[in-house]
Amino acid sequence: MISSEQKLQIEQYLISKNLSLDILLEIKDHIILQVEDCMCSNTVNFDEAFSKVKEIWENNLTPTTYWFFYGRQKMPKIAKTIIKNKFQPIIIQSLLIGSLFFVLSLVMVFFADSLETYRIYYIVSNSLLLSIPIILFCLNFKYINYFKKSFVYKGRINYSFYQQNLILMVVCSMGQIQSLIKGGDLLYHFFISGKDVSVFVLIAISLYRFSLIVLFVFGIINFLEHKRTLKQLQILN
Repeated sequence: MISSEQKLQIEQYLISKNLSLDILLEIKDHIILQVEDCMCSNTVNFDEAFSKVKEIWENNLTPTTYWFFYGRQKMPKIAKTIIKNKFQPIIIQSLLIGSLFFVLSLVMVFFADSLETYRIYYIVSNSLLLSIPIILFCLNFKYINYFKKSFVYKGRINYSFYQQNLILMVVCSMGQIQSLIKGGDLLYHFFISGKDVSVFVLIAISLYRFSLIVLFVFGIINFLEHKRTLKQLQILN
């Protein structure tokens, strides 16, 4: 068994690799087991065993980027792999929920008996969607520091990789407010009232609103996953 000081040395090494805390702890356990196994199998001291294990992990800890969500921010290859695998189901969920919401908006065009009726549906449905982050914020206000992007573990590391994408919820909320103010008349005019509406403009705006909803839902799920990760790490007081 290795000592607490030696475990801390492994942790310091992983912190230097720019890992989020949830991924760091997951990898740390594997490295500790490998170091202990190397010490027993090869009858070497901690420093020699740790050096050999670092060589094994060298490629996985090589810096890379994940432009889709993190731009040019550097992260180890293994972190990118873990994040991509965990983001995939979240993206699928966001696309499904976004598609459902968009289809409902389209269906309501044909069920509404007038433009005013459709406007009421549009305002109510989008307002309910916008109320979700407000409710989440109120319910989790006492944990607000744990959701700030700048809030770091020991001043050196982010709590979870979900934390990086929480800003999406804020940005998309502003986009949803703008969409709510401008209304959803285009769909109604195109399919029902027969007004001259550019197909190109209709498609462009529809794609924009669909993307906005998908990213908005993605941000909400990230919020919930970040809180769940914090609980698992027993960080919350």
